[in-house]
Amino acid sequence: MRAWFKVRTGGALLALLFVFFFATSLSGALRRIVSLSPVGTEFLFALGLGDRLVGVTDFCDTPPEARTKPRLGGFAALNLEALLAAETDLIVFQDLHLQFLPQIERLGIPYVLLKQNSVEEVLLSVEALGRACGEEAAAAALIGKMRAEIAALAEKVAATASRPRVLLAVSRELSEPRITSFYAAGRATFYNELIELAGGANAVGPGGADYPLLSVEGLFSLNPEVIVDLIGDRNFYHSMEPVDAEYVFDRERLVRQWTESAKVPAVTEGRVHILEGTLFLRPGPRIGRILRAFAEILHPEIEWIP
Repeated sequence: MRAWFKVRTGGALLALLFVFFFATSLSGALRRIVSLSPVGTEFLFALGLGDRLVGVTDFCDTPPEARTKPRLGGFAALNLEALLAAETDLIVFQDLHLQFLPQIERLGIPYVLLKQNSVEEVLLSVEALGRACGEEAAAAALIGKMRAEIAALAEKVAATASRPRVLLAVSRELSEPRITSFYAAGRATFYNELIELAGGANAVGPGGADYPLLSVEGLFSLNPEVIVDLIGDRNFYHSMEPVDAEYVFDRERLVRQWTESAKVPAVTEGRVHILEGTLFLRPGPRIGRILRAFAEILHPEIEWIP
């Protein structure tokens, strides 16, 4: 058992270790898995375990087969009755759901906790999931593939002379005329690691929140050379008022929000980039594709083969 399974809930550590070992010992009997995480759902399918899934969240849309699975609610809620009704053998959730840990433990259902604060934690999550489900070989193969993709891309940008300062916006209100505030990826996130692997430097300094809320004034102070705006998927976009998704997600309009808000180097040099889709919000089996997209944006001088 790796140390990364520790959680910041004091006495919950022993319970977590016990439940995980319990899940491991029952791996052959785990036929009814519920995933409370879109990342977990992707990993389960990547490990060939999609047929064991008996429940997912409303946001589990990848691969397409995940959309056919029973829905047990949203990403930030926990439906205890549905978990029991599904006769769940194993729950897969992630560190964003630690507030649900006491409730899950009361159910007495084995679980695997996925973590995503770093690339290594993501890979260790695959290892844990494979061990719990008795699919160690499949997990090792997937981890090897992911490591190879990451290493190849990191090597490709390693010799580049420039390391542009990057602001990675991960959440904001898209329907406003201009940028008023937004959440950015800080240093203690897997995004920071991907920025560095892609040949950039995070414009957000050390310390502070993992995902600080910044204003336009904060944008000026960071003075980024590249802005990467992760806008999510239009199918999951919610607003307080009815909106036209085609208008809200118009790429030129989204870029214009930045260019009309702050004349930082990223704006004056035409280096504002919009990345749409849930892919870029999930450190799952497609993490190599996220890294590739970042690297292409940061280093257009490199010849990238499609």
